[in-house]
Amino acid sequence: MSFLDSIAPLLASSAKERVKQVPVRLLLAALVAWAMNEAVMVQWIPLWLAAAVLVQGVELLAMAPFRRAEPSSSRLAVAVGLASTTLMATTYAIIALVIWSTNHPALVTLAALTMAGGLLTNVASGIASRMIFFIGGSPYLAALALMPVIKVTQGDTRGVVVMTLSAALFVGMVLNIYWRVHGSREAEVQSRAEAEQRLEQAQAAMADRAAMAAIVSHELRTPVSAILAGAHVIRGGKLPEQREETADLIIDAGQLMTGMLNDLLDHSKMEAGAMSMESRDFELGDLVRDTARFWAAPAAEKGLTLEMSGVEGDAVWLRGDPYRLRQIINNLVSNAIKFTPSGTIRLQAEAPRADGRDRLTLTVTDQGAGIAPDAMSRLFTPFAQGSAEVARTYGGTGLGLTVSRELARLMGGDLTVTSVAGQGAAFTLCVDLPAGEPKEAEDSLDAAAPVLARRIRVLAVDDHEINRRTISLVLQPLDVDLATASDGHLALSLLAERAFDVVLMDVNMPGIDGNEATRRLRASGGLNAAVPVIGFSAGTEAEQVQACYAAGMTDWLAKPLEPRKLYDALHRATSAAARAAA
Repeated sequence: MSFLDSIAPLLASSAKERVKQVPVRLLLAALVAWAMNEAVMVQWIPLWLAAAVLVQGVELLAMAPFRRAEPSSSRLAVAVGLASTTLMATTYAIIALVIWSTNHPALVTLAALTMAGGLLTNVASGIASRMIFFIGGSPYLAALALMPVIKVTQGDTRGVVVMTLSAALFVGMVLNIYWRVHGSREAEVQSRAEAEQRLEQAQAAMADRAAMAAIVSHELRTPVSAILAGAHVIRGGKLPEQREETADLIIDAGQLMTGMLNDLLDHSKMEAGAMSMESRDFELGDLVRDTARFWAAPAAEKGLTLEMSGVEGDAVWLRGDPYRLRQIINNLVSNAIKFTPSGTIRLQAEAPRADGRDRLTLTVTDQGAGIAPDAMSRLFTPFAQGSAEVARTYGGTGLGLTVSRELARLMGGDLTVTSVAGQGAAFTLCVDLPAGEPKEAEDSLDAAAPVLARRIRVLAVDDHEINRRTISLVLQPLDVDLATASDGHLALSLLAERAFDVVLMDVNMPGIDGNEATRRLRASGGLNAAVPVIGFSAGTEAEQVQACYAAGMTDWLAKPLEPRKLYDALHRATSAAARAAA
């Protein structure tokens, strides 16, 4: 950018300020003419007034392009504008020197005031740019330097030293004032720009939140409609042969809602910098095979083939967060199935060893329509789809890929994509992980409800009636003796009166929450002081879970409660109690 280009945006404020100074300049011109008359310089008055009016007119015309709503950016206009400023300052500086040289007391005073006024008006008109200030102020500074010289050439050396020092002091004061005013102006401009930027960011965030609310509201209506419709079918009982199909519909809808809510929660955690990663040993082949087994049925239902490669050899043990890795792969395979009308989906995994670490590379390749180049930039944007048509056709919140990439980066890796329109897409996760230690596979409990040795007494504590009814429904196959409490106070009262085998305790409740209720129960010394307490909540952060155990809970489950996991927790609690009794 040239000098003239850099000055152009700053001339607008200078032009507007200088037009305000026109009356002062014309009044000064008249005052100078009156002083010249007093000094018997009448013959110079017409010439001076003509020159003053002429240079003022030239400046008004030259600066006019910069006083418009859309200031000019023409280099020629900038050069003419700066030249008019220089001409104005030079004209007044010359007349000041002329009347200074007369040695007339009134004219000498007026010359000094003209110099001072010229510099101060340039402080105001050149506040936006130091260059504009010095262009308009240099003639006055040069005239101030010449004033003592004129006195010396006239043979009058009285007070020259004092005059020179006074002029230097005055110039220093003006420059100091200008520097401070200019600095304040720059700080104000910067602050205003930052405020406007923050306002734009806030408006964009509000627009994003509105878009998020609209998308989530729209997407949640689909599974909610399915759940309500399925519930009405079961309630009517007119088609008992469809009960299993209806139950599957409700389960699928519930899992869809859970997935959306998990994506929203993960996205919020990442924005707040609160997402944490686990670090434990896992076998890569088992992870990939389990994922492929999970998605085999949905792929087959659509007529697709799901192929897996790269994990046929020896076991590869790694150390990292297998749950988050599975979450990324699930998102990628789910999208591949969604966007592939026919053909094959390939899941390839490899982890070659280098420098004591394994470069884990997971690639999911589909045979869909591919991703258009203009959609690539929006692919990992929250709540954005590749296109409006994609959003209408396939739905979704657009958070899956965003969450997946952020998870990959939290692990120290990245998620990338390559695609050719019409030839599908390949998403690749790359992350370096340390080698893991082999360990024995954990025994898994049967998915069915456990057969209990006796009828157990269970207290379910939850402040929401729907949750209490849900627990009651899930526990029906176990034929337990169930009591419920709607808050911590009522729960403690029941626990003081009756013996229970297990307590199911909601963590987040108004008044006395689950953690505090558990602490009071353990400290009570009553008949249920040592009863197993299974906590459950939607807060899944490690610190929140640890707080439950620190309060005295013996187990913990995440909401929404899954029947199998609840059965497993009850089995663990009753088995531990039986072993303790034996």
